[in-house]
Amino acid sequence: MALLSKTKEQNPSIVKYWRKNPKSIDKFQFIYHFLPHPEHKRRATLLSNKALVIYCLVIMLTIGSLRFFPKFAPGVLGYASSINMKDLLVDSNKMRTDRGLSALRVNAKLTEAAQEKAANMFKDQYWAHVSPSGSEPWDFILKQNYDYTYAGENLAKNFSTSQDVVTAWYNSPSHRENLLSPNYDEVGFAVVNGVLDGYETTLVVQMFGRPRDPHQVATVEEEDNVLSKAAISTGEATQPEGAPAPVVNIKQPAVLPAIDVATATRYVTLSFAGFLTLLLFLDIWYTRKKGIAKLNGHTIAHITIFIMVILSIWIVLRPGLII
Repeated sequence: MALLSKTKEQNPSIVKYWRKNPKSIDKFQFIYHFLPHPEHKRRATLLSNKALVIYCLVIMLTIGSLRFFPKFAPGVLGYASSINMKDLLVDSNKMRTDRGLSALRVNAKLTEAAQEKAANMFKDQYWAHVSPSGSEPWDFILKQNYDYTYAGENLAKNFSTSQDVVTAWYNSPSHRENLLSPNYDEVGFAVVNGVLDGYETTLVVQMFGRPRDPHQVATVEEEDNVLSKAAISTGEATQPEGAPAPVVNIKQPAVLPAIDVATATRYVTLSFAGFLTLLLFLDIWYTRKKGIAKLNGHTIAHITIFIMVILSIWIVLRPGLII
C-alpha cells in the first residue's frame, strides 16, 4: 500500500493502470524475490533468513540422497572412475623419485594379494585393513608365497582418478609413510569395481613389500606382464599373438553406473553456490544503485555462512575415502 500511495502522488495514471491490470502488480512485486525492496528496506526474499535455512535443508537432503540412493539403484547411480594400475604406479613413483627415493617395481604376487584383498572386501562387505574374520593384509601377502622383510598396505575407495587417489594418500601422514618408505622395493595394485554397502564403488588396494631375498625383486619383464594384463582386462590394450599369458589374475571390473555420485555431488554444490553468488552480486549492485540501507543484517555475512555450510556438507559426504 505504501508503494501505491507514493506512486499515486507521483503519477496517478500508473495507479489506474495497475488497478485495471492486477497481474502487473504481481509481476512487479516478483522482482523483489531477487532484488532488495527499496520501500521496506529489506534484502531480496531469496536472501532472507528463512530462505537460507531452506537452502541448507534442501542441499543436505539432496547430497544425502545422492549418497544413499545408490543402495536402491546401484546400476543407475554410483561411483565411477578412470583409475588404472599403470597410472597409480606412475603417480606413486613420481612422488618417490621427486624426493630422491627409488621407484617401486610392480610385483605379480603383491598384485595378486591386492586383488584377493579387494575381492574379500566385496565378498564379506567390509572396508578395513583387517577383515571381520581377522585376516590381516600380511595374510593375503603370505598366501601368495611372498617372503618379505617389510610390507604395508594403503586402501582407497570412491575416487575418480588415479592422481586423486595418490594425492590423498600423500596428504595423509600414515599413508605417506608407506608411499615414501625407503624400506619398500615392490608394489602391487588392485582396482576393482563392485557393490559395497549397497552401492557401486571402486576399491583401490596398494600393497608394498621388500622380499627377503634381494634377487627376487620383480624384473622389468614381470612388471610389463602385470601391467599388460591389467590393461587388457580394462580394455585399454590387447594381448599380442603368441605372447605368454601374465601370471597374475586381474579381476574384470564390473559395469560402471550411469551417473557418478562424485560428479553429481560436485555439480549440486557448485549450482547452489553459483545461484547464491548471483543473488549476492544482484543484491550489492541494486543496493548501491538505489542507495538502500537494509535494516535486517548483512547479506555478505549470510552468504558466507551458507557457503561454509555447503563446504562442510561436501567435506563430510565427499566420495573419496582412504584408510
